[in-house]
Amino acid sequence: MKPSTDNGTTRREFIEQMSLLGLASMLPLSFFSCGNDAADIDYQGSGLAPYKVWEEMLMALETSPDHLEGRMKKLIAEGDPKAMFHFVRDEIYLMPTSQNSLNKMGELMKYGIKGVLRYGFATPREKAELLNKMYNDAGINSRVIYERTNIQVDEVPAFFFRPIDRSFAPKISKKTFKRWEAEMNYKQSENSAAKNVDQDIAQSIALANELWDELPNKDQINPHKFDFRWDNYSTPTVEFTYQEQTMYAHLFDPKVNFGALKNDNGGSIKEADETVFDDQKIKISLNFTDGIDLREEKELVSGEWLAYELVGNQIVVNFLHGLSLQEQTYTNIGNLRVFTPALSFQSFDMNAEEMDKKSFLGNPITLEGRTIDLSENSAQIGNHPLLINADKDLQKSVEKIEIKAVPNTYPLVKLEVKPLNNQGEFVEGLSAADFAINDNDNPIAALMERNERAPRILILYDGSLSMPDEYYGENMDLFISQLENSIKENYKGAIITKWQTPSELFTWLLKASQTDNDLIIYATDGDNNDAFDDRNINFYKSGPPALVLNVYNSDQKHRTESFTKMAEATNGAVFNAKDQSLVIESIVEFIDSIEIPPYVFTYYVTDKEADHTAKISVDAQRVAASANYEFISFPENGMALGQNIAGLYLNIKVDNKEINRIYAGWDPIINSNRTPTITDFLDVKCHLLGSAILSFEGEGPTFSNALSDVLKYRLSTREWGEAVMNNEIKKAREAIEKGSFTSTDAFLPLMAPLSNQVTAHSFTFSSGLRVGIIKNKIGLDGRTTETNFDFVPTSNYVTFSKNEEDNFKINLIKTAQLAIREKEIFQQSTFHLLKGKNKVERATVVNEEWFVELYQKGDDALFWRETIYRHDGSYKIIDAAAQTKAFWHINSKTGELYGILPNGTGGGTNSIEQQLKELNRVIDLYMLLFTGMGVASTPIGIVATYGKTLVKLYAIVTEVLIIMDPTGMDDKISEAMKELACNIHKEIMFFSLGKVGEVMGGFDLLISLMGGDGLPGTGCS
Repeated sequence: MKPSTDNGTTRREFIEQMSLLGLASMLPLSFFSCGNDAADIDYQGSGLAPYKVWEEMLMALETSPDHLEGRMKKLIAEGDPKAMFHFVRDEIYLMPTSQNSLNKMGELMKYGIKGVLRYGFATPREKAELLNKMYNDAGINSRVIYERTNIQVDEVPAFFFRPIDRSFAPKISKKTFKRWEAEMNYKQSENSAAKNVDQDIAQSIALANELWDELPNKDQINPHKFDFRWDNYSTPTVEFTYQEQTMYAHLFDPKVNFGALKNDNGGSIKEADETVFDDQKIKISLNFTDGIDLREEKELVSGEWLAYELVGNQIVVNFLHGLSLQEQTYTNIGNLRVFTPALSFQSFDMNAEEMDKKSFLGNPITLEGRTIDLSENSAQIGNHPLLINADKDLQKSVEKIEIKAVPNTYPLVKLEVKPLNNQGEFVEGLSAADFAINDNDNPIAALMERNERAPRILILYDGSLSMPDEYYGENMDLFISQLENSIKENYKGAIITKWQTPSELFTWLLKASQTDNDLIIYATDGDNNDAFDDRNINFYKSGPPALVLNVYNSDQKHRTESFTKMAEATNGAVFNAKDQSLVIESIVEFIDSIEIPPYVFTYYVTDKEADHTAKISVDAQRVAASANYEFISFPENGMALGQNIAGLYLNIKVDNKEINRIYAGWDPIINSNRTPTITDFLDVKCHLLGSAILSFEGEGPTFSNALSDVLKYRLSTREWGEAVMNNEIKKAREAIEKGSFTSTDAFLPLMAPLSNQVTAHSFTFSSGLRVGIIKNKIGLDGRTTETNFDFVPTSNYVTFSKNEEDNFKINLIKTAQLAIREKEIFQQSTFHLLKGKNKVERATVVNEEWFVELYQKGDDALFWRETIYRHDGSYKIIDAAAQTKAFWHINSKTGELYGILPNGTGGGTNSIEQQLKELNRVIDLYMLLFTGMGVASTPIGIVATYGKTLVKLYAIVTEVLIIMDPTGMDDKISEAMKELACNIHKEIMFFSLGKVGEVMGGFDLLISLMGGDGLPGTGCS
């Protein structure tokens, strides 16, 4: 027959009509089943299109057979206990309670009722709890009990090997489609064609067979085993009263009739234990290292949740920039320097207050890795406190400003500011908001580093045994204490920091030169293990002067040459320091001779090549001053990083198992043979401007549930979207500032359930929580803008089958589907990188000469040694020519497959080769259009906490009052924005991996969010 929907529309026509919703371009034909049982339902949404249409679509999705919550509600309304029984027994898969057994089957809830309805999988207790809920909601008195059974081990597999034909077929008539088409002002496009990908998982089977052939010693594989023993004393069953009769619902053996116990002749019942959830905890932390101390990871923000709280929900990793919507319209994206790290919990089942309680916010941090501690009545940047002065009229006493602009390592600029009164005296205690700063006539949000005349001094001292007793151990601490006391006699607010260093004098002096101190003091015996590099001279010159303490008063040439070079490079001096009291006097005199500004501001600029003019003013520009500067040349390749963030690290801890990911920048393991460079720092900066979303799932949502999520995210923009369409701009701005749900449609295919997961011969399930991360990196300074996906290895897929020897191979085939999804969605994937290459398993080559040389020599030696050579018990299939570092990772017991990219993530990457110079002034629009992760820079789950932080943060960061005319956004920028929006994820594809209802797919958020004429922010056609 010709496949058709209930209204006579062919499946292909249905697919093409669905595409007008921005939700179904390229839907596979297998999503829709034949049927003639539906009437034309007149869905009644509210408001304006597209929101009205999306609201009606959400209603329609509940009519699909695979929308289990919708099915449940309908059955409850009908009140037929037998129909409800068959729904729970026959349309919900039975799922084990653990990877290996049915332990605690009578009481354990894995993901709860929400998880059951989302995934269609339930533990024995969850099945009983679902039916009990349905009966009670329908007014049928019921309770969960334990039934005494005599189920034998050989009976149990049949309870699992029961495939369900669960189709996606929402009841939508042709008439409704026509109305939606008109309301969306939709015009058919070439993207409406249907497309099937990997039908019947042929590609997955081919990949699995190819990898299977590469595995050595297959006869030694000890496949995963499952213990099918049933707890006959604790079989959860539902007892209910219907038509004045006590009846029972046995939910596992399909041969047992409705209303009866399995053992009607002699079976017994008892009270059921209380339900318990798996208490598995998930901790997520974000850490960093800086270029000064690579040995220590410092925490930015962390949070902890229970696994069942996370399923079906997401955590948004954001680095909030603290700019108002108005400030975002004129702030260059490259100027951003202060970020507040946040882990924002978002769930459609919670209100904003509840989500906020499960969200976590760190202290603001600068790109130099200095946290801004905002306590109730004080502020501190790193270890430098700021004076708090509430005198708003103090700026009236300023009559003159002197300013000096000191360019540091691009893009950092330091402004030394001296406001003077009519007596020529310093005016101290002004707040950041008293000043307005711009650079080349662009308003700047600068960070106030200092508002009192107090020197900042960094003391370095060699910790080697060759140092004299007076400068070693406790005696060194005593010397520093005496020096600090002498300095503070004249400068009470002086801040003194100390570093113990090895004998690489020029390396550590270079690091010190890139700090924000006023003076460096370096106590050393002159024994030096490194050499001066002329390429770094501008770094030394741009930093503070260094006083080199010759602790032996040595005149040996190899020592004095080092001392002299250190002093000359930093415009400092060399002091004989054997007499400590004398050298302390000399240091204090030197501090008195240098000029220490009472105010210091720092900020970032975006144009390295241009001449710059910095201008600062107070009291509504009544008094102002300016200074010119230009950046000097610094070597970027191999340049030591200094005081900047070198790397960001995401740590996910599931109970006692830790998964560490390099979020951005320097890898402390693979890159341990080199120091961080500016390249690492810029990678960090590009990632801070982006964001990430962590998605948590069990088996994966049914297709209608996944589509419902997409629509709910769309509808969460309704308040601001309809206000924009009504030209109510103030209302729209207020709505955006409340925060928003954020998401990306790529999760729909990537986190979808496996196809053919349950057959008449095998059962495959995710025994662990599935975690996927989509991370966005914003390309600055010629770097590429990227979207990166990572399957985190927490899923622990296992298979059990009728033939235990097949478990490994079946699991390999099933999990190969994830690699095929990556291949279809991403430009770069393990599949692409290894396609057509000769491959080999590590054990085959690990001792061969060419491989030994690979992990012992060369720039990538540490990668090959730590990642491939070091054995972790898994199979690793690599490129036999080692031309790519991507590899296949296979669990040697279960056969679970992950494709690992060269960066260590399990996923894929898409790049957008577009420079962003024209978009620098429109950060918020750019972030909206590129990331596809929402409509506001602040996720809703963190708004309340973040708002409190901003109040304090604005006391430190200059509050710029100049507002540019928004009409000043020129046509070139507008066109660039339009092009960018239309090119993101241009391929809108959906995939089918097999049977009806077992689905994967992907959407283009922008086109779907903004499809149709007159919708907010779109120019796509």
